[in-house]
Amino acid sequence: MLLKQIEYFLKVVDTGSFSEAAEQCFISQSAVSQQVKTLENELGLQLLKRHNRTFSLTPAGELFYRKCTVLLNDLDGIIRET
Repeated sequence: MLLKQIEYFLKVVDTGSFSEAAEQCFISQSAVSQQVKTLENELGLQLLKRHNRTFSLTPAGELFYRKCTVLLNDLDGIIRET
């Protein structure tokens, strides 16, 4: 699992859109989608329930989102302090 995959997942959830997340991360929409799917495969669970052009968080996705938001905020603080 890569930190970038987590960042992409969080950005997708924050923006509510794979394409908006891709634009903000300066990569293609398909790359964001692929990285989130790879993250799900590595975790062995589904984080997002995909609908035609929308998505919703699964219960596991909600937990992962909350915990990873804290994790990245902590990491940012560690980097600033160092």
